[in-house]
Amino acid sequence: MASTASGSCFTHSPDTLIHYRTHGCGPVHVVFIHGFAAALTTWDDLAPLFPPDRFTLYLIDLKGFGFSSKPRCGSYSLEEQAAVVTAFIKAQGLRQVVLAGHSLGGGIALLVALRAGERGDDGLIGRLVLLDCAAYPQRLPRFMRLLRVPVLARLGMALIPVRLIVKATLRAVFEDPAAITAERILRYETCFGRRGIARVLIRTVRELSRTDASTVIQRYGAIDIPALIIWGENDRIVRPAQGRRLAEDLPSARLAVIGTCGHNPHEEQPLRTYELMREFIEQEEEKGEGAGTAQRGRWPAQ
Repeated sequence: MASTASGSCFTHSPDTLIHYRTHGCGPVHVVFIHGFAAALTTWDDLAPLFPPDRFTLYLIDLKGFGFSSKPRCGSYSLEEQAAVVTAFIKAQGLRQVVLAGHSLGGGIALLVALRAGERGDDGLIGRLVLLDCAAYPQRLPRFMRLLRVPVLARLGMALIPVRLIVKATLRAVFEDPAAITAERILRYETCFGRRGIARVLIRTVRELSRTDASTVIQRYGAIDIPALIIWGENDRIVRPAQGRRLAEDLPSARLAVIGTCGHNPHEEQPLRTYELMREFIEQEEEKGEGAGTAQRGRWPAQ
């Protein structure tokens, strides 16, 4: 592990350093996984709401994103990112973690939990929190479709100001235009402005397009871990119907829908997202570690 001015780095492989930050020093450990074309800064509105004496938060930049390494060789597949997250959790010596993933990060979280179960490592992940999770095949958003044409993608990202790309993307993601603040735009500009990010985005989309998810989807029923699924009622990127489907496919899941909210509830409605997470974690703790499963069902829209 190495320290940097903006956080710490975990060495995943000789050419890959994974950047992360920690918040708090409490007994409940939560690992956060961001979505596509984002970074750990996506949690900046949510993280301060967790009492530091109650929670320890680990915010990681996935391989290729934020301030993590962007190696030219190797994979950026879901399997590779899941392996990165698993290695990070083990390197920290964590057990029974709450694994929280947003969008593509939610799909990675599901894969981490599934692979841990297949290895017989049932104590690695204690609970899942999945926010507007990319769990099923769907038509890619426009920005991701453009990335499937590498020449156009590289040209566009070279010629179009990063700020314009960020603004257009956030308008598609957020329900409330007032949430697209100058501070938030700057956060995403920092992510998009990193050297090598165009290559990472193009290769990630390419590998996603080649992935056959059917086998993984068929195995969702084996993920018998208490899971909270949070969804923005007005999500135009991953429709709420997918949240309802996921709540049915996971044996121990509950669904909470947040009204007047788009694809990023942790940014658009951070307080409500925190309240849902805290309530879920506290209810599961009351049942006792490893005793019982989560109540299945759907929480009312808020």
